[in-house]
Formats: sequence, structure tokens, C-alpha cells
Amino acid sequence: MPTARIASGHTAPGQGWQAYGANGIYIDVDTTAARFTGAPVYVTSISSTGGSQWGLVGPSAVYDVTATRFRVYVQWRDGSPLAPTTAQQYGWYINWIGYDNP
Repeated sequence: MPTARIASGHTAPGQGWQAYGANGIYIDVDTTAARFTGAPVYVTSISSTGGSQWGLVGPSAVYDVTATRFRVYVQWRDGSPLAPTTAQQYGWYINWIGYDNP
């Protein structure tokens, strides 16, 4: 019988962010190293090396969950334009913890 597995990690600061329309960005988070076998439950937060993440919405919502990856979309709380260059400038990154109970 498989045992439950817990793992954690984070993305590289400022790297991997992609545009999602004019007002949002997203990042695909690779969790392959965790060696999950099911569809884990992921808990996320956003951090930075340069600040300004306090004005974002979305960093705790995960989408497209698999054993090896998930996606996070973020945008400014006020809906103003947001581009990947902003995430790069502030060094935003996603922290994650995953729990897999196959």
C-alpha cells in the first residue's frame, strides 16, 4: 500500500512568469522532484526578493493540478495591467507544499 507523501519547494525568483491577457500573469510550477504519484493537494503563497506582492490576488489558488505540476494565476487587486516584467523586476516566486495520499 502506498504511503502519503509531503514535499515542498519554490520557483526561481522572477523566472517562469507568462502573460495572461493584459491584466494578469501565470506560472507553471514543476513539482517533479517531489515524486508524487496521485493528484496532490497543493498549498501556495507568493514571496519576493523586492516586494510589492501584497497588492496581488490569486497566489493561493491552484489550477491544472497533476502529480508533476500546477499553475498559479495572479493579477493586481485593482485590475490594472500586469506583465511578466513586473514579476521579474520584483523577484516574485511561488512557495508550495504538496500532500499526496495515493
